[in-house]
Amino acid sequence: MNLLKYSLCVLLLAAGWSCTKEYEIEDTDYRPVTEIGRRLASDCPAVARIYADTTFLLGLGVEQTDLHLQKMNGEVMRVYLTRVDLNQPGVSLEVGMPYDADVTSNFQKQTLSGIASYCDRPGHRIAALVNADFWDISTLEIRGPIHHNGKILKDTFIYTDRLPQQALSFFAVTNDGKALIRDSVEYRSLAPTLKEATGSGVIVLRNGVLSGQNYEGTDPRTVIGYTEQNVVYMMVVDGRQQLWSYYGMTYEELGQFMQSLGCRWAVNFDGGGSSQLVIRHPNADLFEVHNRPSDGSERAVVNAWMAVVDEP
Repeated sequence: MNLLKYSLCVLLLAAGWSCTKEYEIEDTDYRPVTEIGRRLASDCPAVARIYADTTFLLGLGVEQTDLHLQKMNGEVMRVYLTRVDLNQPGVSLEVGMPYDADVTSNFQKQTLSGIASYCDRPGHRIAALVNADFWDISTLEIRGPIHHNGKILKDTFIYTDRLPQQALSFFAVTNDGKALIRDSVEYRSLAPTLKEATGSGVIVLRNGVLSGQNYEGTDPRTVIGYTEQNVVYMMVVDGRQQLWSYYGMTYEELGQFMQSLGCRWAVNFDGGGSSQLVIRHPNADLFEVHNRPSDGSERAVVNAWMAVVDEP
């Protein structure tokens, strides 16, 4: 790499100027080796350069891509993308509940690895799961609805002005296996068509158009988006760890990532210390926390989204 050019670019960034996308990619020694890495490097305006990327199979139809990258503002990030092809026979997205319990009140919490262990069985193997809806850490009050295997466990949103980025929307899988994101006001009319659902927060990509830019906070994030071809991307962004992954991402950056992957809709879920990804280890029969949660360890949560494969 031309050190003088790189130093000049850093100085421009510090002064509030931006380097062009073409300059950043052409001036990087490392070239992405994965399809997702190449798409983000060429198409995502939030990405300045990619330092490393790798993709591996978690199950037929479920792929995991890990990225070490730098954003255009200079921050270095760790990003984890789970691609779930709902067109693949035997692949589904399901809500994971603590202890696999279909409770309608007195909700509990459990770590993602614990949820995976309870839900995993032959023919219903958990390939990966991420945290889902927002919740009150003291009362376990869950902000949005819950549908699990066609059962409606909760059908209300709990919105408060104190938390204006929560209880705004829902992510669901319909009875005919299609991913769906919509605003909370549309839930009541669509509820009979939803097989799996949880509440969610700010919609960061709405019918292909970026949204949510009014919220400028940067945090560890969990976001889910889907394409017109019914391919779902679950993304976890590490943050609050300056020697590993800086503060996190804004909603606008999340939308840019999802847009670059071909998604039409994408929505934010609980973040901060709750942003977690657990995967089935590709070479061992165990579940592992695949990202580095900002708490320093697994945080128990109230529900999850699981990528499930029909394997022995």
